[in-house]
Amino acid sequence: MKKKRMLVITLALGVGTLGWGERPSFAMSTDANTVKANTITIFEDTPLLGDDGTTVGILGPQTVEILKTSKRRVGHGEGYVVPIYQISSWLGNVWIMPFNAALGEPAAAQSNLELIGVEPLYYDPGLTKPTWIQLAPQTVKVKSTWGNRYLIDTPNGDRWIAPRYEALYGVKEVKLEVQLQSETKLLRSPSGLETGASLSPQKVNVNEVWQDWYRVDSWLGPVWFKLSSSDTIIKQS
Repeated sequence: MKKKRMLVITLALGVGTLGWGERPSFAMSTDANTVKANTITIFEDTPLLGDDGTTVGILGPQTVEILKTSKRRVGHGEGYVVPIYQISSWLGNVWIMPFNAALGEPAAAQSNLELIGVEPLYYDPGLTKPTWIQLAPQTVKVKSTWGNRYLIDTPNGDRWIAPRYEALYGVKEVKLEVQLQSETKLLRSPSGLETGASLSPQKVNVNEVWQDWYRVDSWLGPVWFKLSSSDTIIKQS
């Protein structure tokens, strides 16, 4: 695992549980890289719902086949829309609105994941068994993906991570020399977190690329920029 910053923070974290209608919708993965989209694996006890939305039972952690997909608005005020799934059970066809689940199956991968924020590590893809270790911002090697959950290589063995902050999947390590022709704004991440600094026209060495973004090591630490149409790559090794 390549570390851009050597800091590894060890903390005791509390794993909280939110009430129905308050659980964040991003807790469930719907990434298209899964290979069996007609199944869903739930990692924690999940209520079974009737057509009218009332709870009729509880389903323990397992993988089930999806019969039908719909949406439901939850939360206070306008709330937000989350997917719900119809499955077959001992009670007949019922609905689930899981807050900790993933579609399909894990998919093997060989790629890099750039962590922008501090992220906790888990022993399991359900994120129910914390290691009590957090990773500082760095680039990690991904071995498997399951929606927005990643199995990564760590010095202590394979661990799971589900980034809470921005993370860049598919970062490529490169060795490029780029000629900047105009003043270029530097960002902490491609999402637009600005540093307030920029580079004057000059040659710079690029060590990572993500889509059309380029990362360099600077006096501010790792920063990102976009090439303008007049900039050129003058050397690649």
